Amino acid sequence: MQKLIRLVIAGWCALVSVSAIAVTTDEPRKIYEYADICCEDEKARLDYFAVELQKNPKATGHVIFYGGRRYSSCWHDYPRHRSRIPYKGEAEARAAIIKPYLVNQREIEPERIVVVNGGHRQSWMAELWIVPQGAKLPAPTPKLTPEDIRYRKGRLKEQAFFERCNEG
Repeated sequence: MQKLIRLVIAGWCALVSVSAIAVTTDEPRKIYEYADICCEDEKARLDYFAVELQKNPKATGHVIFYGGRRYSSCWHDYPRHRSRIPYKGEAEARAAIIKPYLVNQREIEPERIVVVNGGHRQSWMAELWIVPQGAKLPAPTPKLTPEDIRYRKGRLKEQAFFERCNEG
């Protein structure tokens, strides 16, 4: 009988410790990833991300963005939608609107949003992650090296894009 009681107690202790580990080692969860899309579509994805963050008040939101070898959406050339080589700093300028949108429009606390430059991929891309408190941070996964990227001559004319995206 004592062996049975010890076995039950040992099993219960193992079960409690496993469930405690499962609670404290939650993994980051990728909510969404999107490529080079128009600002209205981007806002819809960011709205969904904000809702998920509001459901998890102790979690942080990590945005990993990647610069692209080519750009093909209305982000810069609206309404032409042609593929083109990026300007230097274009990936960062594109990502720079994400945190202010989440903070100012969706009222997420600024300390809960982290924006990370993840390197380069074929096209501009953003990954939206929910990271529980104490969880390991998601690692960027670039597919290209900086040497693989050619830049356009001239300067990025970002003002028109920011005005268009901030309307409504």
